[in-house]
Amino acid sequence: MIPKFWKLSQGTDFFDHQDLAASIECKLVHVHADTAAKGKSLEAQGVRFIEAEIGDYFYLTHGNQGVYLLGQFSGPANIFSLKGDGWVDRPFRLIRYAKPNTRYDGPHKWWAPNDRSTFTAVPEHELIDFETHILSPYFGIFFEQFGITL
Repeated sequence: MIPKFWKLSQGTDFFDHQDLAASIECKLVHVHADTAAKGKSLEAQGVRFIEAEIGDYFYLTHGNQGVYLLGQFSGPANIFSLKGDGWVDRPFRLIRYAKPNTRYDGPHKWWAPNDRSTFTAVPEHELIDFETHILSPYFGIFFEQFGITL
């Protein structure tokens, strides 16, 4: 089985550092339901967040200010979020906090921290790049350790 990974950004326009810390402490991540589609994608990022599978993995960024954690969705989307009108939250299980890090300077991909995206899937054919530029340097994780061969 090859797991599904997402980039999830709680951007600096809507979340200050205190908001981000509170989100992590409550083990809830947030996306606005009306977050538009990326590029020529047919499905909006907000809809993808709502429809992502329980058990999917994500890494959390704060814009390109840093990578914070690797999590796994542990429940469905909640449209009655305390964040307010239009916001949706989802509970997660913490897999691992990121190692202390600085601004990402790897390749520009929709799923990379340096892209202005909110909730974007890592395509299966790019999982090796994802391991090289995100999982390994930020979390010390290699697919091989977990019996995942790509």
